[in-house]
Amino acid sequence: MRVCGVIAEYDPFHKGHAHHLACAREKTGADYIICVMSGSFTQRGMPALLPAHTRAEMALKNGADVILQLPYDFSVREAEYFALGGVGILHALGCVTHLSFGSEQDDLSTLSAAAALLEDPDDAFREDLQHQLSKGVSHAEATGRALEKRISLPGKTLNAPNTALALAYLRALIRLKSNIQPVPILRSVDYHAAELEEYPSATAMRGAILRGDWQAVEKGIPENALDILKKAILDRQLCTPDGLDTVLRRQILYTSAEDMAQWPGVSEGLEMRIRKAAESAVSREALIQKIKTRRYTHGRISRALCHGMMGISAADLPAIPDHARILGFRESARPLLKIMQKSGFPLISQAARSPLMGLDIRADELWHIGASLPLGDTYRRSPVIVDGKEQNHA
Repeated sequence: MRVCGVIAEYDPFHKGHAHHLACAREKTGADYIICVMSGSFTQRGMPALLPAHTRAEMALKNGADVILQLPYDFSVREAEYFALGGVGILHALGCVTHLSFGSEQDDLSTLSAAAALLEDPDDAFREDLQHQLSKGVSHAEATGRALEKRISLPGKTLNAPNTALALAYLRALIRLKSNIQPVPILRSVDYHAAELEEYPSATAMRGAILRGDWQAVEKGIPENALDILKKAILDRQLCTPDGLDTVLRRQILYTSAEDMAQWPGVSEGLEMRIRKAAESAVSREALIQKIKTRRYTHGRISRALCHGMMGISAADLPAIPDHARILGFRESARPLLKIMQKSGFPLISQAARSPLMGLDIRADELWHIGASLPLGDTYRRSPVIVDGKEQNHA
């Protein structure tokens, strides 16, 4: 049996995602595809636009067989740990044979060489990396420049969003000594592109939804997922990017600099920059723009602010995932679920009944506050079950 794993956010699920799932199934010959998907918050440190179960249902009708939730501990982390969380879950299941991911570079030998160097750097690489960091650039940019001297690709290519994640996935496979086979799929659309292409970016689709541009939405969302999206919008099941701005400002106001310094991602006096910027910034985005520098990137600051709203410290973030929530599955995937459960890795279907779900429940409640919805709904939900006949592999 061949089982292909995919790690994603699907915020929201669009035609580009459906295309990737179809390519992954074709390239791997997979009998099943398991997606490990972010929950209420994404790697950007932002609330997901749509509820996790809604995104799961959209994916299940367009190529996925099982959707597991990546715990908050890893979904709002830098690439290394975001990848380690997803790959760690897939590896722990014991039945996943392949891992497919998009990348601006799909030459596996080149990607593997870069990943091996990053995972086990030699002295020369470390020295070059430190030299680049001394120039005041971000760690990601410094890494790309250092890699460029050793790998036959421009640092800009190696540091492109999807390629950076691809390298993180490969590093996770190395670190876990996993036999899962990586399968990169070439991605030509910019991860952050605001324009709507044949296969649009999630950024473009979120923008279209928030603008109410339904012509663009209908072009970018698979037909059998469109009704799910429309129902979520009609039911006001959306958390807009500014939905938690007031919560964030209040959290900063009532947090001491000493406590703020314990937030994951906050170091070297960054807490003082945050407090100073919060005196005049009236929105989250304005706050980040005032804080960020070449070294303190937008993503790092956004994640730190998200952790601050969640009230957690670096000590609360584990090294390896210890559970996953079952968000949904196809009826035809029940045999796979039985195999997954035999692995012994905790798979949770009822979040309210599990002590492992404390941080995820807190994230769900915070998301509901941002969406102006009653609390207590998401973590009581059962998995979405989709009839196999509704699946679209095209």
